[in-house]
Amino acid sequence: MSDDARFDPRFDPAFQPGYDGPIAEALPAKARPAATVPEALPVVQPPRQAEPEVEDDPSPRRANPFLIAIGVAAIVFIGGGLYLVSRLRDLFSDTQSTSAIDYTTLQVLMYAAPLVLVLGLATGVGLLFLLAVRRDRP
Repeated sequence: MSDDARFDPRFDPAFQPGYDGPIAEALPAKARPAATVPEALPVVQPPRQAEPEVEDDPSPRRANPFLIAIGVAAIVFIGGGLYLVSRLRDLFSDTQSTSAIDYTTLQVLMYAAPLVLVLGLATGVGLLFLLAVRRDRP
């Protein structure tokens, strides 16, 4: 091994760049002392406190306004999606009309209406899942 400053003394020289020496087949295992079992610590009981009185009639939980808003949004999305789908049918079937709705608007509505309907259903399922998870909480 050369006395090069690139070697890190913390690590085995065989695993460092520039090492030209022999590679050892296997290093002897060092004998480790047997692990000692710590003595058992005494169990200390916490001081007993008086138990709080349990009320027979707990105050009712208030309704979460955010959950109500999410429910209303789900209903609006489902209703709006159904309205748009039914309105698209009328717009496509009425060929003699001189309406101001152009082809691009019809294409946008054709893709947006089912997406709004699916978003409303997904929001409703998510709200139902959240309510099911929170049902048995005290």
